[in-house]
Amino acid sequence: MFKRLFQAVVFFFAVYAFVFVPLGQKTALEHVRAIASTPAAKTAATELSGGVKRLAHSLREEARRATEAVDEQIAGEDPAVESEPPAADAPEGSPTTVSGGEEKPRKAPRLTREPAAASRAPNATSR
Repeated sequence: MFKRLFQAVVFFFAVYAFVFVPLGQKTALEHVRAIASTPAAKTAATELSGGVKRLAHSLREEARRATEAVDEQIAGEDPAVESEPPAADAPEGSPTTVSGGEEKPRKAPRLTREPAAASRAPNATSR
């Protein structure tokens, strides 16, 4: 607890010095604001935001293409979903022994087919 209190006091003094202690004619905050208001800084910020937007768009498109490819693979396959694992020595449809000596016929695995692409709504913003 003492360590956190000490860190908070140090942080407070650092912020206080950044905002109120002059470095030459201006404080550190005023220097940062002056640098950020230059035309070169504004151009850099504009180019950086444009680059981030292009990166986000390309990542979104890559993710969409990868998802569509997986959806098409899933829709093209016919996966079998088993309700219970088959016994190694018992063929499918043969009876199995339940506790109490009673025999019960083994169920065949269920096949489910869900089109993966049908769950997506059409995107009006796609080009």
